[in-house]
Amino acid sequence: MSRCRALALIAAASIAMQACAAAPPAAPARFYQTGKLVIAGAAFAVGDVADARAMPDINNKVGIMISLTPRAAARLEKVSTALVGRPMVVALDGKTRGADLIRKPVAGGVVEIGGRWTLTDAEALARRISGKDPLPDDLGGE
Repeated sequence: MSRCRALALIAAASIAMQACAAAPPAAPARFYQTGKLVIAGAAFAVGDVADARAMPDINNKVGIMISLTPRAAARLEKVSTALVGRPMVVALDGKTRGADLIRKPVAGGVVEIGGRWTLTDAEALARRISGKDPLPDDLGGE
């Protein structure tokens, strides 16, 4: 390696280290106690939940939106296909949290539980479903 190329690499590494040192430390991830999630009769593990969050609506009702990973979404679509025309029960720790009629298979892996909680209660329930805080609304991309 030439001396100029080596000096350029050292300078670039130095600049990168300074940029990393100047960045504020990331907040540590917080994890919460979870419960046993069952949707449409199928159990879903914490690892199957990409995100769960409280979703207030314009009528001041607060529901919960659960987003599943692609693999879990495909499984839910299969399970929900067999339940078209019947209620899809969403339960946590054996307690029914929602039971909406399925009009068509659930594609895309997003399940919404209608509003019936306070914002604080819905946020706590969402954390019990996913085991973590909800993902940020803006992931920093443009």
